Amino acid sequence: MKLKSFITTVFTVLIFFAVLYIHPETILAQEAEQLDVTITSPNKNCSKLQDNSHSTTVSFEAQDTITITSETAMGGIYVKFNDPVQTWTLSYNDKTEIKGEYGFLHEYAAFSEDVTSCTITLDSAMAISEITAYSKGTLPSDVQLWKKPCEGQTDILVFSTHADDEILFLGGVLATYAGQQHLNVQVCYMTNYWDGDRRREHEKLDGLWESGVRHYPVNSEFWDKYAESIEGALNYYSYDDVLNYITTQVRRFKPMVVVTQDLNGEYGHGGHMLLAKTVCEAVDNSNDSSFCTDSVTSYGVWDTPKTYLHLYGENKLTMDLRQPLSNMNGRTAVEVAKDAYLKHDSQQWCWFYVSDEYEYSCADFGLYRTTVGTDTGNDMLENIVTYEEQAKIKEAESKKAEEESRSKEQERLALESKKASDELKANTQTSDNSNSNDKFIIILIIVVLVLLILVIALFLYKAKIEKKRRKAHRRRR
Repeated sequence: MKLKSFITTVFTVLIFFAVLYIHPETILAQEAEQLDVTITSPNKNCSKLQDNSHSTTVSFEAQDTITITSETAMGGIYVKFNDPVQTWTLSYNDKTEIKGEYGFLHEYAAFSEDVTSCTITLDSAMAISEITAYSKGTLPSDVQLWKKPCEGQTDILVFSTHADDEILFLGGVLATYAGQQHLNVQVCYMTNYWDGDRRREHEKLDGLWESGVRHYPVNSEFWDKYAESIEGALNYYSYDDVLNYITTQVRRFKPMVVVTQDLNGEYGHGGHMLLAKTVCEAVDNSNDSSFCTDSVTSYGVWDTPKTYLHLYGENKLTMDLRQPLSNMNGRTAVEVAKDAYLKHDSQQWCWFYVSDEYEYSCADFGLYRTTVGTDTGNDMLENIVTYEEQAKIKEAESKKAEEESRSKEQERLALESKKASDELKANTQTSDNSNSNDKFIIILIIVVLVLLILVIALFLYKAKIEKKRRKAHRRRR
């Protein structure tokens, strides 16, 4: 039995390594697991960093350190801050890395080697909501690996007044074009919550991630204030300041399509009205260098090809949000938006909801402005060439130009080769003709010499015969 057990073990090990050699992804692409770790910091109780809540935080001062240790090798740590993020340092295995350069509120830091202990050092005072560690492997889908904002390469720029408006009213756009089609979709918010319920900053990211958005959103410096009219909103916000902010984002991101909220503020929210009005004015004028001049120096000007407003009454477009989306686990765009809205825990008491079947439908839009013609269907990208497609076209044109250049060079070299060959033939023929002439002259000279020799020989022969004849004649006499 021992021998049989040994043979079985050896056979199993051989099979394992055979599979690993032939299909390493089968073994290595395992799911990462959340690890049981110990988190400590001098003079700090860090238990709240592991309670899985956005509502509880631990505040740290500049140069404070936080150490995470694990009995199992960590593949990386996932940190959720609770303040606008400044740079921080991650140390492990005698290595040091700078993090937080892009200000991501939720940031995952991956390790390229086995790590059982690491230390975070904060460059400035910041509060942290949560720290989680994972083993190596494929991370859970809710771990957010954000990309930088898509500067100057934005297919669709979505302007939202508050965190949750982008889901309630524009969620179908996010699910369709970011989640399903993986386009460069950038979301910009008119307001932030750093002075209020900071949970909403976390909910904002969670909702976007659930919708399939992967480029980190942009916040303004305006705080959230409720108003029942645009006049009421202007008691809190400077129209020119909001307009400058919106125009700057249009020029910065250079979108092919802009999408924003209802001019009537959906259910009458003054902030929504202010946003929609400033977006309209911005896209109408952002190509004019004399308009909102502060952003021209940094970003130049930009003329957005298409702009859509939620619930706009002209040039209507109704999105089909009921088709299963293969890249969103078969969910429809409406279902994705509903799931994304559930990430906004603090807003679940509100009366409004995600739907494509009521007066604030997330499927209904109107084409406010276009430089590429009106729509014939219900696709916001009709008549639009996305940045990825532009890159492919440019690459194809570049490749074609290179091939044409290579072909022309080959033709030039072939012509030069033929010319050189013809010249060689001509020179060879001339040389041959010259050689032929030289040979002819030599032969002629030889013939003349031969004839001359023959003549001389004949003359001498005749002279000899004549001499003999004379001798014979004298003898006879």
